[in-house]
Amino acid sequence: MNPPGGHPGVLYTDTYLSVRWSPADSSVIVEGEVDVSNSAALATALAEARSERGEITIDAGALRFVDLAGLRALLAPASPVAGSAVRLRNVPPYLRRLMEMLDG
Repeated sequence: MNPPGGHPGVLYTDTYLSVRWSPADSSVIVEGEVDVSNSAALATALAEARSERGEITIDAGALRFVDLAGLRALLAPASPVAGSAVRLRNVPPYLRRLMEMLDG
């Protein structure tokens, strides 16, 4: 997935967030900070990756901050409507705790 005029593997980038495809292990690497300002762009990039590749693995190890909007964007491709086609790996402890709290 190469955006027009973009770098190979780059799905989205802004000042705070980088989303890129890793051909080495067929994963999407999300690095930086995800909040309400860029969560829609993340959701779009992940949906496009999923539609082109089917099931995807998201490497969250380099995420420094995720708010609720960002968490929704990370998990949106895994909704029942999408067929649970996303796996998270290298989930930072703060994000794991947030997910556990919201799971009830």
